[in-house]
Amino acid sequence: MGIYDDIVNIVSCGNFPNSITQADIENGRSDARNRVIANVFKELGLIEQWGSGIARIKSACLEAGLKEPKIEEINDFVDVEFYRPDNQAVVKPSDTVGKVSDNLTPQETKIIQYLDEHKRVVSKEVEKLLSIKESRTRELLKSMVDKELIERIGAGRSTCYILKGK
Repeated sequence: MGIYDDIVNIVSCGNFPNSITQADIENGRSDARNRVIANVFKELGLIEQWGSGIARIKSACLEAGLKEPKIEEINDFVDVEFYRPDNQAVVKPSDTVGKVSDNLTPQETKIIQYLDEHKRVVSKEVEKLLSIKESRTRELLKSMVDKELIERIGAGRSTCYILKGK
């Protein structure tokens, strides 16, 4: 791994699986190298579904205003380059919390503050953040979307929420 002024570079030993090409990776196709480990990770909730990670990584970078990361197989390793923000483009903290905090419930305020810092959130994170059940989490997030405080991105298990207009 290397951290530079313009990129964060991660190198992983080994190639893509034999059944996967560069184009497949870019289109979200995946193949588990070790199905036993993949199934354990899925059961533990550490992965949502196979094949969704690269698309979610690219989407998160674009939502953060960064260039799409470069992922390529070079000889016997995989090289990933995450582009950092331009040094001249200073990221300013969101003004969202100060603008609407008078109209928010304490739970909504906590979610907005979390999003201000982390840029995106999934429902499981909200459950843990607020110590509430799944049904209340869904209700709260839907209400915030309806109030146009946040935006829902994706569908199903890959659903996440971001601050409206970010």
